[in-house]
Amino acid sequence: MLVRFGDREAQSVQIAAQTQEKAQENSGQKASEKQQRKNTIFAGDLPLHKDSITLRRQHAQKKAMKLVQDAWDTDRKTDQSIAEYEGLAQEQRKEILLNRDKIYECRERKENLREGYGVEKDSQEQKDLELLERLHYPNNGQFADVDFTEEERKRLEELEGEPLTEYQQRCLEIDGEEQVFKIREGRAESALEAYNGAVRSIKQERLKSHEMTDAQNNAKKVMDEASKDIQGMMWEEAKDQVDETYEEQREEAKEKAEEKEEQEEKIELRKEQKELMEARIEAVREESHEAQEAQRQQEKDAREEAELLGDMADAGLNVAGANDAVKAEIKDMLNKLKLIEADIKGIEVDEEI
Repeated sequence: MLVRFGDREAQSVQIAAQTQEKAQENSGQKASEKQQRKNTIFAGDLPLHKDSITLRRQHAQKKAMKLVQDAWDTDRKTDQSIAEYEGLAQEQRKEILLNRDKIYECRERKENLREGYGVEKDSQEQKDLELLERLHYPNNGQFADVDFTEEERKRLEELEGEPLTEYQQRCLEIDGEEQVFKIREGRAESALEAYNGAVRSIKQERLKSHEMTDAQNNAKKVMDEASKDIQGMMWEEAKDQVDETYEEQREEAKEKAEEKEEQEEKIELRKEQKELMEARIEAVREESHEAQEAQRQQEKDAREEAELLGDMADAGLNVAGANDAVKAEIKDMLNKLKLIEADIKGIEVDEEI
């Protein structure tokens, strides 16, 4: 069965093929632009794992807080120690004042006794009392000088053999009490000096150590180091994520390239099919033209054969049942006769000229 395509069908086939090629080119260009946009990666869009980063930051914060807290605790203990020493010092001040009041009270009692017994300050009885007080209670403040003159030593020897007056005896008893208070006052003063010295030492050590400042500086270093570590962790995670993303994109690009290559092969195949179709269309056209020419030739031969048969019939020839060879020979003879007739006509024309 012979299929024929007209010019309009062939043109439609060609236009459809060109439209399909153009659509494929545009699709490939858009896919390339989309792939190029996907190749650009922003670190802020990466789904980083925040658990390790959070734990690292929390660990650093705890460590920094511990440094400051330890320094704060030490500073509080130092304050507590200072407060304790200052409290003890205050107690010793009270003790000192209390004993001094007792000492003044003892001296007032002795003065009241002197007045009560009517002893004059410059009397021999009073002088002998003071000499005995210097001997028995040399550390009672006002009798601190224990050095005696020769005259005083002789008088002391004389007093050893003489009985004491009631006034002198009672005053020496009060001197004994005063001596106790004086010892207590001295101990309190020593303790007060010790406590004050401890407070001064602690404060001086605090000024030297700068423990809170050092703790804050160390805490800042810890947080700075943690920040650097976190940045490194974020960089590593981002790098891994980027590598993974680029690997996925490379795989996707590879698949796209393979798909594109397959698409190009399909396009090339379609081009070849198109060219083959156009060639077939041209061949059909040629066959159609040749068939038309052959048909026209057959029709011409049929007309000529009919004319030949008519001429032979006019010439009284009966060619019915003659084979093709005979007919061809007769046809050749008639053609020659026609040529002769044409030549004759040509000669006649020439003669007329």
